[in-house]
Amino acid sequence: MSRCVPRCAASRRTRRTGTRSPPPAGCSPAAGHDTVRADPVYPTRLGLAGLATWFAAAAADVRAAGLDPRGLQRRSRRHVALGEWAQRRGYVRESDRAAWRERSIGYFADHSVDLLLTPALAGPPPEAAGWSDRSWSANMRASIRYAPYAAPWNIAGLPAIVVPVGRRPDGLPVAVQLVGPPGSELLLLGVAGQFEMQAPWARHAPGYPQVGTGSPASA
Repeated sequence: MSRCVPRCAASRRTRRTGTRSPPPAGCSPAAGHDTVRADPVYPTRLGLAGLATWFAAAAADVRAAGLDPRGLQRRSRRHVALGEWAQRRGYVRESDRAAWRERSIGYFADHSVDLLLTPALAGPPPEAAGWSDRSWSANMRASIRYAPYAAPWNIAGLPAIVVPVGRRPDGLPVAVQLVGPPGSELLLLGVAGQFEMQAPWARHAPGYPQVGTGSPASA
């Protein structure tokens, strides 16, 4: 009887030094996978289209909720204003999204892979220190540098899943993103389940009281 072996393309490209790591144990020959190195190319045009869509979506949400933009935080008002501007200038185009979706689907066929594995995040989380009081540009830079990997595949509308795979050397949790072509949801869930079996995720943070000890976790 033949066995279907998922073929994964592992991307290790990150934006910050010190965040590269080998593919987790769940995506390895030992788990029944054929893993190859392949880094997708994210064109500049995609980034611009993604930003325009992000801005416009915020503006659309404000309109749909009937909110007065004057009641929003300063950084949110700026975001919404840019969304209205992007819509007026015609920078949010379905043709851009459709072109990227077609290119993304073709990536799997061109590289003969079933799934793509990327980092979930590009580095450690930003310090939680008064971001609502900082400028819109400061918030944007932090967000884009910290979490750039999900947006391209969200724009393409492809199925994806983020899976915890352990902890960084500094103790913070780390995860990977798995992306597949249309119709790959069951394969994504299956490989994610293998990740969980290979590296079970702790139900409590280190040092947090366990369930049944009268701690808040037992509530």
